[in-house]
Amino acid sequence: MRWKWLAALMLWAVVGCSAEVYHGLSERQANELVVALEESGIAADKAPDPAGEATWLVSVARGERVRAWQLLESRGLPRPETGGFDEFYPSGGLIPTSGEERVILQYATAEELRKTLLKIDSVVDAQVNLVLPEKPRIRLEHTKVEPPRASVLVVSRPEPEVTPEEVRRLVAGGVEGLSAQRVEVVLKTAPVDRAKIGEPDLATVGPVSVAPESQGMLRAVIGGMGAIIVLLAAGTMYLLWRRGFQERHSDGPEVT
Repeated sequence: MRWKWLAALMLWAVVGCSAEVYHGLSERQANELVVALEESGIAADKAPDPAGEATWLVSVARGERVRAWQLLESRGLPRPETGGFDEFYPSGGLIPTSGEERVILQYATAEELRKTLLKIDSVVDAQVNLVLPEKPRIRLEHTKVEPPRASVLVVSRPEPEVTPEEVRRLVAGGVEGLSAQRVEVVLKTAPVDRAKIGEPDLATVGPVSVAPESQGMLRAVIGGMGAIIVLLAAGTMYLLWRRGFQERHSDGPEVT
């Protein structure tokens, strides 16, 4: 019973010192957050989110919460979940008109290209706008068909791994009839305030360094564990003394 009480006390200490950073995440998003935080020296844990089915939450030490938010924001995490052709072309339902189908194709293709751009590590966010002119059903000799065009906004971290020319080729390669020359690309750098993302202020409790707001809780836990150890030692010594006392009296001369 004493050990169960001690384990419960230690579990309460661990949970009480942690704070949730994000919840309602997919497992892929949660893994990305944990990796990014661990790479920057912030210990992070993921756990199933009790508020949603098949979703996850990520938590860090309470004193690291603000620093974790700033770091993840500078990296554009968590990355948004984007749709694609599977979202706009269900297996059933009414058959769309030619105009509706063109709009759906245009938007779904743009989302598919955005999803591809977001797979690049340095890209924080991306927006793709496509213009797919309607093709005439009957093309006459003098019928002029306007070629497709696109505009792309890419927000990336400093020292990006992607160039505007690479973005043009990637987008043009994903749209039929679109040439790289008709793709306008704007590449912006996400602002990062490195002064704010510095080393955290920690308080020292014996050999352990913790966040200042967790200092009192850790002292209480250490004090409680120390008191339990003292009580267990005192109880053990008492039992040993009692056993020796009984043995000495049981071995004495028998009185007739």
